[in-house]
Amino acid sequence: MKKQFVFFLLFSFLISTTIKAHPWKPDHYVIIDTDCGLDDFRAISLMLASANIRVLAIITSNGVVNAKDGYYKVRSLLKDNYHEGVLVGMNASYSQQARNCEAAMSFLWGNENYPIQTDQIFYTDVLNRVFDKCSEKIIFINMGGLNTINSYFNDYPKKIEKVKETIWTCNYDNLLGSFNYLLDTISYNSLKNKKIEIDYINGTSFGKYNNDLLSEINKHDTQLAKNLYKSLSVLNNPFAKKMYDESAVFYLLNKQIISFDSTLKVVEYSLKQGVNINNHFIDLLSYNSANQSQVLSEFSMDTSDYISDIQLMMESTIKKYGKEEWIACVLTSELHRHLGVYSLIGAKMGMRAREYFGAGVDELRIVSFAGLKPPFSCLNDGLQVSTGATLGHGLISVNENTKLPKAEFYYLGRKITISLKEEYRYQIASEIKDLSIIYGLDSNIYWDLVRNLALQYWGNWNRHEMFDIEVQ
Repeated sequence: MKKQFVFFLLFSFLISTTIKAHPWKPDHYVIIDTDCGLDDFRAISLMLASANIRVLAIITSNGVVNAKDGYYKVRSLLKDNYHEGVLVGMNASYSQQARNCEAAMSFLWGNENYPIQTDQIFYTDVLNRVFDKCSEKIIFINMGGLNTINSYFNDYPKKIEKVKETIWTCNYDNLLGSFNYLLDTISYNSLKNKKIEIDYINGTSFGKYNNDLLSEINKHDTQLAKNLYKSLSVLNNPFAKKMYDESAVFYLLNKQIISFDSTLKVVEYSLKQGVNINNHFIDLLSYNSANQSQVLSEFSMDTSDYISDIQLMMESTIKKYGKEEWIACVLTSELHRHLGVYSLIGAKMGMRAREYFGAGVDELRIVSFAGLKPPFSCLNDGLQVSTGATLGHGLISVNENTKLPKAEFYYLGRKITISLKEEYRYQIASEIKDLSIIYGLDSNIYWDLVRNLALQYWGNWNRHEMFDIEVQ
C-alpha cells in the first residue's frame, strides 16, 4: 500500500509538471501605462518586438503628452507594426496633469493619418478584460505617474491578486525631483497606503545614447531599429537621447546587468556600475524570435540544407516576411508532404492572426471554414503549424458548412475573422484549372508546376496585403 501511495505521488507530480510546462510561453505578461514620451516610444517598441514579453494592453495617461493624443500615437504605432489587436485604453484623469511637451507632441509614433477608430476606449474596460481573461499573473509597468493603477485598484481592489509585480520607472533616491512622481503625488501616497509593493527602476542610471550606439542602431535594417533611430534624431531637445523608460525592458530581459539598493526603504534597481549598455542594447534589437523547437536545438538557416528551388527564394523571402514565417511555411510543407498552395496560405494566415493580437504560440483558438476536403482543407495544416492551435491541443475546429479559405481567431475574449481576398482566390483557381486541363491531375508535370505556383505565392504574397480582416 505504501509503495502504491509513493507511486501515486510520483505519477501526480510528473503529470502536473508536464501539464504546467510550456516551453514557448514568455516569462512576462505585461500591462503598460505610458505618458508617451520619446523614451516610452522606444521602450514600448522594444517590448512589442520581444518574444519573451507579451504586451496585453497599453494605457495612455496624462504626462509628457496628454492621454487623448497619446492614445492615437499608440494606436498608430500598433497599426504600423501590424499589432492592431493589442488593447489600448485611455485615462484622461485631470488629477494627473499633462505637460504636452512640444517635441513629444510633434513626434509621430506611426502614420497618424490612418483611419483609426475615433472612439477612445476607457482604461477600466481594457483592464477588466485583461484581468478577467488572462490566466497568467500580470506585471503592471508604470512609465509615467501612478494615477491609472491607483484609480483602478480603488475601484477593483480584488484585481490586485492578479498582479505579479508592479514596476515604476522613477528614481526613489531623488523622489521629490522625479518627473513621474510629481505628475501625481496623491496617487503615490494612496498606493503606499494600499501596501502595494512597487519595484522602482532608476532610469537615469542608464545614461544617454552616445554616437557609437546611434551608429550601431542605424546599421540594423529592421523596422524596430528604424523606429528607434527616428526617435533619437529629434532635434533641439535635451531629452531626446536620454534613456529612461527603456530601463524597464532591461530589468525584464537582462537582470544580470541590474543591481538593487537594499539600503533604502524600498527596492530600487539601477544599471550596474561599469556595464557598457551599448552591447546589451544591440542584443535587444535581435531579441525578437524564440526557438520554439522541441527536437532541434536550432532551425537551419543554411541555404545548403534546402532543395535547390527553395534555395533560390530563401534569402529574399526571409528578408521580406521574417524568420518566423519562413519556419512556419517550411514546417507546414513538411507536414503537408508537398508544397501546397493553401497550406502555405494557412501558415501566412495564422502568422497574421498572431501578429494582429500580439499573441504567441498556443494562445489562439481557431474555427476554420476551410472544410475537410482539398483544396481549401489544406489551409488547416498551415493554421495549425503557425499558431500551435492543433487538433491535439483541442484549439482548432472545422466548420464544414462553409468551404472557404477563411477562419475565426479568438484571443482574450475577442474575435477576428480572416479570409483570403477574392482576387487571390480567383487567381489560384484560374491558374490551377489551366494546369489541370492541360496536364491532368495524375501527371507528374502537373504537380511540378503546382509546386512552382506555390513557390511564387510563398515568395510574392505578403500576409499584410492578401487577407481581409473583420473585427467583431
